[in-house]
Amino acid sequence: MSPAPASPDETAERRERRRRRLFQELALRASVALLILLFDRVYVTVTAYDEPSLLSRTALAVLLLNVPYWLLGRAGRWGRTQAYGRMLLDVAFITLGLGAAGGLAAAPFIGVYVVVPAYVGLVLSRTAALVATAASVVAYLTLVILQEGGWIGTPPRPDVGERTVAAFNLLMLAVVGVVIALLGEAYRRSRSRLARLNRELERAAEETMRLNAEIQRAARLSALGEVTAGVTHELGNLLTSAVGHLNLARRKLRGGAGDAEEHFAHLERSFEAATRIVRNALETARQPVATVEAISLPEVARRIAELKAPELRRQGITVRVDFPGDFPPVRGAPFQLQQILLNLVSNAQHALREARAPRAIEIAGSAHGDRAVVEVRDNRPGIPPAALERLFEPFFTTRPEGTGLGLAISAGIARGLGGELSAANRPGGGAVFRLDLPAERLARR
Repeated sequence: MSPAPASPDETAERRERRRRRLFQELALRASVALLILLFDRVYVTVTAYDEPSLLSRTALAVLLLNVPYWLLGRAGRWGRTQAYGRMLLDVAFITLGLGAAGGLAAAPFIGVYVVVPAYVGLVLSRTAALVATAASVVAYLTLVILQEGGWIGTPPRPDVGERTVAAFNLLMLAVVGVVIALLGEAYRRSRSRLARLNRELERAAEETMRLNAEIQRAARLSALGEVTAGVTHELGNLLTSAVGHLNLARRKLRGGAGDAEEHFAHLERSFEAATRIVRNALETARQPVATVEAISLPEVARRIAELKAPELRRQGITVRVDFPGDFPPVRGAPFQLQQILLNLVSNAQHALREARAPRAIEIAGSAHGDRAVVEVRDNRPGIPPAALERLFEPFFTTRPEGTGLGLAISAGIARGLGGELSAANRPGGGAVFRLDLPAERLARR
């Protein structure tokens, strides 16, 4: 089942999170570039270099690149690819700067590489951090090999004092400390967001269970209403007949004992009152007409499968939904079709509890002319022949805890929609319940 589209609020929240991460990344990159630029300026002043060094030009280029980075990042396209590209460019620029600082002679400063995996761990993922670490190692080793082998030149650099090395490493320590603090804050926000989502999920699960209980309760009440309607209808016929016979008896006995007429009149009033009560009961038991619409049975089946999947997994039962792409819609009330399929899947689940593994339920659809057919199959031993004949009778059940109403209600709903619900044993083993409904194009006629 395809995921539901994100709401405008969720989309705006995700967009805001992406912008915030991009801003953090660019701010960190700009800060490191400025610090290296200032550090090199101080170093150049101390060593009496008059022209800007390659290290300074590299830091300046990294700083200025933040502008196109920001413009491209705000577009929102290929965001992860852009982030990986920025990461690899940072590794390349750092390697270029270390090469300008002497390559192997700049080994005391290679701690600057740590900034890259630290920040990509913040804005991307641990995989990106590992890729950045590997890229940094490979880039620096390649630089050293090329310089030591004489393939590229090594710029002359004066000896670096211990104070300079200490100052640079302390600077990098401060930068990495800030990055780790940002990571901690991001982790805390993620945990809070995850906890909130878990609470919402728990509330949704509780609501689903409550609605499921309401559906089952409504199903039981609906079945009782159907049975009550049938009983009261028959009772009403009997009372009407009794009133007629009473009138005949009164006419025959008229002129006899004086007090007999009074008793017969009282009985007539009682019978008439009972008839009114029965009529009121019939009106009360009559179900309102549900609004019908075109329904996608594959979607209904997938929703039921998703609803039951956690419970079925705990019991070691697999569920599979298989519908052709051109399966026609049917006309009906969504809750009625959901009730039918939920009853059928629940029955298969109960039947499979004591069966040997593997245990499986399949909801499959097929179209036959102007009929849309859904079958719920299982691989249980099958239904006993004696039970098969009575499956759709109200109050008939093979389970001690069952009410015997689910299948009776489902069959009644199917008939009300112009279809039929039937059951059979499969030749290869297991049971199959077949819901046969008119396709939507036929139901409109």
